[in-house]
Amino acid sequence: MKRICLIISIIAMFANCSNNKNEINLPVTRTFDCDVLVIGGGPAGLSAAICSARKGAKTILAERNGCLGGMATSGLVAPLMSSTTPDGKTLIIRGFFEEFVDSMVAVGGAIHPLKSEIGSLTAYRDKGHHGLTTFDYECFKKTAEDFCKDAGVELLYHLLFVKTDTKDNKITAAYFATKAGIWKITAKNYIDCTGDGDVAESAGVPYIYGDGNGDIQASSLFFTVRNVNKAAMDAHNEECKKKNDFEGQFYMREILAAREAGEFPIWRQKIALFENLDGTYTVNMAQNDSVDGLDPKQITDAEVTGREQAAIIVKFLRKYVKGCENCELAATADQLGVRETRRIDGVYTVTAEDAKNSVKYPDPIFCCANSMDIHRKGRVEYVARNTNEPYYVPYRALLPKNIDNMLVAGRCASAERPVMAAIRVIPPCFAMGQAAGTAAAMSVAKNTSPKELNTEELVKTLKEDGVYLP
Repeated sequence: MKRICLIISIIAMFANCSNNKNEINLPVTRTFDCDVLVIGGGPAGLSAAICSARKGAKTILAERNGCLGGMATSGLVAPLMSSTTPDGKTLIIRGFFEEFVDSMVAVGGAIHPLKSEIGSLTAYRDKGHHGLTTFDYECFKKTAEDFCKDAGVELLYHLLFVKTDTKDNKITAAYFATKAGIWKITAKNYIDCTGDGDVAESAGVPYIYGDGNGDIQASSLFFTVRNVNKAAMDAHNEECKKKNDFEGQFYMREILAAREAGEFPIWRQKIALFENLDGTYTVNMAQNDSVDGLDPKQITDAEVTGREQAAIIVKFLRKYVKGCENCELAATADQLGVRETRRIDGVYTVTAEDAKNSVKYPDPIFCCANSMDIHRKGRVEYVARNTNEPYYVPYRALLPKNIDNMLVAGRCASAERPVMAAIRVIPPCFAMGQAAGTAAAMSVAKNTSPKELNTEELVKTLKEDGVYLP
């Protein structure tokens, strides 16, 4: 009998080996089940998972890295961009984001955005840089994990999303590659927080890549430097401000001279160093153009190039920038900063005209005032608005076409390119995550799909949870 079973097993094994050498079949080694599965543990994903679990849904958060935070931690992106009105006086991205920031502030791990001052914390930039949140990377990681534990989120690190199963316009399962084989997770509702819309694409949701014609925003590799003389940098900045010398303030002439001398083969036109809580500075200057954020080979090449650029930039800083004469490279990001890949085709697409004119919706989930800036080679293009009022994002922008039990949150949501260039930054992603997680849990509790959820009740719940919707 044992011999017969062995023969059957061998036959089955060979039967699963496709004649197509470009295909493989792998067994599922472990399965999980939950109410809400959140895929991706960046700012949108951690917010979605925590807010879902707080509403009583059994929630799993699957993340490919070994920590939460995505670009805020693995990407070394700091500070968190504006969460206030343009003048920095009114906090408008609130709710879970404010709670998260307050928790970091309480342990000395962040500066509240309403207390942020233009200066070294903002890389001496004024326009669009009021209301930033300076924070500590490790504090962010621990705060996120503590919130997950308190809410009852089941964390699963080191899971790389592979594919979905779908049936009758619903996802029935999601599969992940792990060191322990292929894991399968089933849920009632799924939230795509991958940034790239990986889950949505796998499920057959239509999407737009970049500008729709192949153009894609530039990507950046952040890094940090130590041994910066803050007093010297501050003094130089004040001297240039008195002279109204904008180019001198950001060493634009020195960059041009260094580029002509072959010492700065990077297209960035201004220095950008943001002071951190520990005295190091985050540098946003290493950049690559036309990198396909869906292609691991191109991402690899960009990360290698980014580290090469970091070494060049440090040499430039030491030679030309006052206060950086003795600076040293402290760390480079583990993850490339990809600004743009897929944007889903949702039930509603937020248009640039909507944002320009602060259009009001019946189903608003948050408001913001972040600038619409598109990063291109050699320049950043800004899209002007027609009003100073905050603009809104509706719940429908999180609902993909074709699939009924999924939401998206983060930079793969349904919005035109200029709008996504604004709401892809971290505070708006927190807000989208809160809305998606809350909606997913509410729809489970009511035994309905996210698309059939009563949006008046959702908006009421978000307001009760601190979301600012004037």
